[in-house]
Amino acid sequence: MKTTIKLLSFLFLTSVIFYSCNDEDLDVTDNSAGFSTGGLVRNDSKLVNYVIGSDGAYNFDMLIYQGDVKTTSIDIMKSFTTSAGETSNEVLLKNVPVSSTTTGPFSFSTTYDELIQGLEINGQPLPPNDSELAIADFWTLRYVSNTSEGNSHSNGVISKLAVSTRLAGNYTVGESEYYHPVGSQGGFAGLPRIIESVANEPAFATYLCTDIGPWVDDRNFFYFYVSNTADADGTFPVTIPKEYNGAVQLIWGADEIGLCQFNELPAIPCSDFNYAVINDDGHDVIALSYGYIRDSGTRQFYEVDTKN
Repeated sequence: MKTTIKLLSFLFLTSVIFYSCNDEDLDVTDNSAGFSTGGLVRNDSKLVNYVIGSDGAYNFDMLIYQGDVKTTSIDIMKSFTTSAGETSNEVLLKNVPVSSTTTGPFSFSTTYDELIQGLEINGQPLPPNDSELAIADFWTLRYVSNTSEGNSHSNGVISKLAVSTRLAGNYTVGESEYYHPVGSQGGFAGLPRIIESVANEPAFATYLCTDIGPWVDDRNFFYFYVSNTADADGTFPVTIPKEYNGAVQLIWGADEIGLCQFNELPAIPCSDFNYAVINDDGHDVIALSYGYIRDSGTRQFYEVDTKN
């Protein structure tokens, strides 16, 4: 598998699938009320990587839903959080007019000079040179829709602009499989994956995978390490630790993570996974195997994710 990675071409069905034995269900949020009040936004740039020293503009894309009530402009609010957890004040980055009165794409860009203006932490402005930033520092951009009726709606829509290492970014799941104790539940190709950069040490970089399997849920995440030294075949070894920061990693907020190195994933061909590939075209690949342990049996997964 390390020499040839075949990504599945079919799309994962987005309807809710009920597995036997009462497994977890997808959370469903009803936004239908937003069509009557206006201001609905679909965020297509939940995570954008900030590269130190790039001196470029950073682009953000979304979709504006236009109904009877029109969104006329978007206020983009900004704040900054350090890797140590210190957070700045929140101020307006910019107001961007929405010219179209029909549902359609919306985008804007920003630069480092714009991002730091007006922000302070402990009474001090952000550094004028981005070389003083640290891995895992990030900006939060919060979007406020202004409507033709004179109202404003936030709707909880935000983007994260994160100071990151190479492999962080937005990925798409390709080859994948979910094994339930009652049998295979199929793959989940086509789903998005967000890989966030947490830290960079001399020997390895730490990342956060924000979802697992076919579910999108804020209780489903895990940390993993990628070696900064490649193996002889050019791949970079990935290690998912049983414990992170002194605590066992939990899925669904309660279930101990299951891992190949502890022989906890018997259905997974473990030697085919847990590596990363850095590609010249930017479409990097991360192959992962993991699971979660319950009295009723371990749920097991593998996935091969390709950076968008």
